[in-house]
Amino acid sequence: MNSKMFQEPKAPVKIPVTEDVVSVLEDAKISEEEITGCCFKGVFITKFDGKLLRFKKMAFENCKFISCFFDEASFTDVRFKNCDFSNTSLTDVYFKRCSFQSCKAVGADFYGSLMRHVSFLECNLSDMNLDASRMSYVKIKDTNLEESSLSKCGLDNLDLHQVKLAGASFFKTALKGVDMSDCDMDRIIISDGKEELRGVVLNMTQAIVCAKRMGIVIKELETEN
Repeated sequence: MNSKMFQEPKAPVKIPVTEDVVSVLEDAKISEEEITGCCFKGVFITKFDGKLLRFKKMAFENCKFISCFFDEASFTDVRFKNCDFSNTSLTDVYFKRCSFQSCKAVGADFYGSLMRHVSFLECNLSDMNLDASRMSYVKIKDTNLEESSLSKCGLDNLDLHQVKLAGASFFKTALKGVDMSDCDMDRIIISDGKEELRGVVLNMTQAIVCAKRMGIVIKELETEN
């Protein structure tokens, strides 16, 4: 990825904290207006239906949205820090210039989401559903994506560093140009034809493992005494 092209969230560092978050969310559902310029901090909400809500130039800090529904919502210029979206549905959600730091989204459903200039740092995203997502200029670092599903995704400038991908599915997702050389990709799921790995960047150990999966026999060179 060209780091100069990546865009960070365009939101003020200091944003006023909103006290009654539930009322703000409920009012936005009724008025269909965008929620903007505020900080949600220390919120704990379960099973809330926030479908189609729009958030812009905001911060979420130490928030827990457990088993909630934010399908078809949009987040633009939003920072998430120490937040938990476990088992929450965010299908067909639009993310533009968003950052997730030390967040948790175990078992969350991001099916069909669209991500543009999004970063995940030190997050736990295990068992997440990212099938059919489209990602452009997405950075994922020091993050757990074990047993997650990234099938039939469209990837453009995906930057991975120290990501746990053990048991993750990349079925029908082209990994051409993606550098996975410092990631744990043990037991990743791909199609029988292995087309997904065409053009992927691997280290020597990973390349040998993948070659064996393709049925290639690797013969060690004998050294002369």
